[in-house]
Amino acid sequence: MKKLWNRSLVFKFFVSYLAIVFLLFASFYLWGPIAGLLVASGLGLILAYGFSRYLSQRVKLFVNFSQQVAQGKFPQNFFARRGQDEIHVLEQTLNEMSARIRENIEQVVAEKEKGDSILQCMLEGVLVLDHRGQVLLINDQAKRMFHVPEDRDIHGAPIVELSRHPEMRKILQEVLTFDFVHDRYAKEIELDEGQWFRVSAVSLRYGANASLGSILVFHDITEIKRLETMRSDFVANVSHELRTPLTAIRGYVETLLHHPPEDPRDANYFLAIIERHSERLGRLTEDLLTLCDLESGNVQLTRQPVDAAQLIQRVLEVFWAQADTKKIKLKQVVEPGLLPILGDLDRLQQLFINLVDNAVKYTPSGGQVILAASTVLNLPESEPRIEISVSDTGPGIPEKDLPRLTERFYRVDKARSRDLGGTGLGLAIVKHIVQAHKGNLKIESALQKGTTVRILLPCAKSPWSEAVSLGEEASHVRHG
Repeated sequence: MKKLWNRSLVFKFFVSYLAIVFLLFASFYLWGPIAGLLVASGLGLILAYGFSRYLSQRVKLFVNFSQQVAQGKFPQNFFARRGQDEIHVLEQTLNEMSARIRENIEQVVAEKEKGDSILQCMLEGVLVLDHRGQVLLINDQAKRMFHVPEDRDIHGAPIVELSRHPEMRKILQEVLTFDFVHDRYAKEIELDEGQWFRVSAVSLRYGANASLGSILVFHDITEIKRLETMRSDFVANVSHELRTPLTAIRGYVETLLHHPPEDPRDANYFLAIIERHSERLGRLTEDLLTLCDLESGNVQLTRQPVDAAQLIQRVLEVFWAQADTKKIKLKQVVEPGLLPILGDLDRLQQLFINLVDNAVKYTPSGGQVILAASTVLNLPESEPRIEISVSDTGPGIPEKDLPRLTERFYRVDKARSRDLGGTGLGLAIVKHIVQAHKGNLKIESALQKGTTVRILLPCAKSPWSEAVSLGEEASHVRHG
């Protein structure tokens, strides 16, 4: 009976009804009809009021619970009343439902945040469009690609607000009508000048058949395109540079083999030309190998304190005879008390030999070449650096050519450079040696006044040498 009373709300109501009927008959028997009716009615009202108040309080709990759920709070263990009647079962079910919904929402939010984090961390630009070409989602990388301000909300905006480039309109038209079931969409486009993207697109589907729009992924391939262009130009330049000496060598060898000159002096003249072109071919090959090693990092630098004055003296010793022949004055200006440079002596010597070689070649007779070394204090870094400059009084370089001087095979005066024996790789090698030393390269020039190349190099902080490995060791190559 006790178990039935705890579990059944109907049983409680039925027992209460029987109690009222019993009181009514007892009152009739004890006090008469009128008094009994009054007593029974009063007791019945009190019992009914208590029972209705009991139900009202429990209904109010349901109202409060539903209001909190509507606000998205999903309370746990909201109904703490003990009992086993029908309302209590409903309360416990609602408690469990609230906990389950809260867990599901937390999982959904966590998955959404994970997805958003992945989208924002992607190097590719992601753009989700609906059937009308309006933006449903865009990540930060895509905003940067299309120069959209970070704080601007473009959800629901048409794609033409991102870019009015004709290629974007063409892509939108193609994607909206593309059959993704039987094919895969991929295309390379150039939006801004020199800015290339590979666009891949798939259909945004809900379920098996319903399509909600399209997902476009933009891969920035500008650097790849630049490297492909560089590789193509490099192959073309190498082929051209190799063809010239090889053609000359082959032509004079064929002449000596099939039509040998009668005069030995003519044969010696031909052999001298062959020797000159073979030396040029050797220099070109060595420069190419050195440059490839430097660009790939396949070089070992042994960093140690290097005395700037001693370095300059070693470099100038290579060119005393050549400068005397051309009547060019070589001069060194070294600031006293310089800190030593932290660098690889052989590579630094190679660097400045290339620079002085160019200066001596292009400086006319009677001119001068100056190597100067001084301390430069870079305030933002608050650490001194050593600047070594190579200045000449040559014809100078046009301003438009200065940014391209360190490109491979780039020459301001191609014919004169070849006549002087240059390979077009010297300044490219200089640039990579400077970068390997974490230095800076700056070229200044004025027509008919001369050129100055400034190299900023780090100072040695201690007398102890340190080795910095950047790959396999490459042999030192002298460059003229």
